[in-house]
Amino acid sequence: MEHKNLESLAEKISPTQIKNQEFKKVMLGYSPDEVIAFLDQTAKTWTQVQKREKELLHKIESLNAEISHLRQREGEINKIRQEAVKEAEVIKESGAKEAEKLLKQVEEKAQEIRIKTEEWLAEVINQVQETERQKTNFMTAFKSALDGHYELIKNDQELSEPLTYQLDSFLKSVMQSSRTH
Repeated sequence: MEHKNLESLAEKISPTQIKNQEFKKVMLGYSPDEVIAFLDQTAKTWTQVQKREKELLHKIESLNAEISHLRQREGEINKIRQEAVKEAEVIKESGAKEAEKLLKQVEEKAQEIRIKTEEWLAEVINQVQETERQKTNFMTAFKSALDGHYELIKNDQELSEPLTYQLDSFLKSVMQSSRTH
């Protein structure tokens, strides 16, 4: 806004106006040659001032445009940052939910494995107990059978004399009977 005021000042007076400015001639006035030389020098300087002023005004406009562009970019960046923060929150919440879901699945799987392991262990314990019971029954039956066989063998040995002894006894009895007859 300030640069427009400056621009309008520069346009109010031109170097040509300065150069062609005429003054009334008075008697004890200034030397016309000096005034004209001064006005020529002032017009040249004013031309340089106007040129520099235009350059500066152009630079101000360019900088203002760049500032405006940067402010717009800053706004866009802030908007993107806010969206990124929101998206990060969504991802974080989603990740937390997914982690919770996975943890629940793992816990359920672990519970399932624990139950199956306990069932398998109970089955193994039952099989071991059944095997022990069968072993005990077998050992008892085997011991009873051995005891029974041992008793039979023992009774058989007690009842039966050796064959030679029986033969000898038989022969002796036959001989005694033949002697007595």
